[in-house]
Amino acid sequence: MAGEQWTLKVKIVELDLGAAQHGSGKKTKWEKGDELNVSIEPHATVNMMKQRIALIVMAHPKHQQLFVGEGEALDDIVKLNEVEGLSNGARICVNISVPKEPEAPPVVLSDDEGLVTAEEAEPPAAPSAEVMAKQELSDADMDKQGELKGQAQDALEDGDTAKAVALFTEAMMLGGVTAMMVAKRADMLLKMKRYKAAAADATLALSLNPDSAKAYRARGKALRFIGRYEESAADLAQCQSIDYDDGVADLHSYVKKRVAKLTLKAKQDAKKAADEAAAAAAA
Repeated sequence: MAGEQWTLKVKIVELDLGAAQHGSGKKTKWEKGDELNVSIEPHATVNMMKQRIALIVMAHPKHQQLFVGEGEALDDIVKLNEVEGLSNGARICVNISVPKEPEAPPVVLSDDEGLVTAEEAEPPAAPSAEVMAKQELSDADMDKQGELKGQAQDALEDGDTAKAVALFTEAMMLGGVTAMMVAKRADMLLKMKRYKAAAADATLALSLNPDSAKAYRARGKALRFIGRYEESAADLAQCQSIDYDDGVADLHSYVKKRVAKLTLKAKQDAKKAADEAAAAAAA
């Protein structure tokens, strides 16, 4: 009949207060065992009934399960007048709870075969404050610096990276130091697997140019091999946002996954320790 209304008694059988509160954080006034009356059309669906309950109890429909008597939870698309045992004035029960998220399996952290723990040789000399301040070079010094850079490039092409670093360092000590120069030496040090020195050079380069993608890339790579994964991920994200490089994508993905695993493992270890402490206290 058009306009017909049912009044159903709704009994709150279970109530998880975390699932029943207003968006502002104000908790519902209703409690487990309370009963409320809901007026609704008999041809309305179970989901529509949940929406009516949500307005009263402040519990999202997705956190509700409706059932009649000891029956199973009702499907959202079923109409109320099609539910066996349900009629005007009848009682329907509701469970309100937030489903527990399944616990992640214990993290098994594999060894990082690329991690370098051996002591490094002393880093190459860094330009002094006086050298850094010297930006205007004489013609003779400019010629000398250009010659040293050319010799360093020749050494690189010959596969003698150590010689290239020495020559490039000599060129830097003449002055006119730029972020690009320091980041280039950082790249050379990466080739030699001198990761701490490479990270130091990249940091110096970033002090000269905070937007140097080359320096962020070099430092991100270096920190990955030192085991400072979170900082590595941040640097690689920054370099990719400035100047995306397909060659860095796999490394960036690796360190992000490593950070996620380490974070989850730390949480799991802390929970395990807390559970063991609670069990020991209760014994």
